[in-house]
Amino acid sequence: MTGAAANGKFLVEGLTVKHAIENKRLLELAAKYVWWTSPEITVSENIDKLVANVMELGTWEDAVALLDTIGADPFLDLLNAPPVGAISNKSLAFWHHRLGREGKVPKSRRRFG
Repeated sequence: MTGAAANGKFLVEGLTVKHAIENKRLLELAAKYVWWTSPEITVSENIDKLVANVMELGTWEDAVALLDTIGADPFLDLLNAPPVGAISNKSLAFWHHRLGREGKVPKSRRRFG
């Protein structure tokens, strides 16, 4: 992730784990979109899963809230290297254009075997 520090203290540029955990809206989004993991763990260790799920399944309001909270860089990171099977081609195309990307739209990757 962009801004991730080697010591694990930063999730995204300028957002420490402590501040992220204190952000009630971020925890609510984590509970809603990564329901099988505690929100605190999602926010501190697996923010990319939250971003991917919001990109694929999120409402517009939730997507805007996440963008406002963590910025566009984590979204752009996932566009550059989409997780295998996590984001559909339709969602990738939407976010590619929504985030103002130029050029070829990324394609969803699938892994067999």
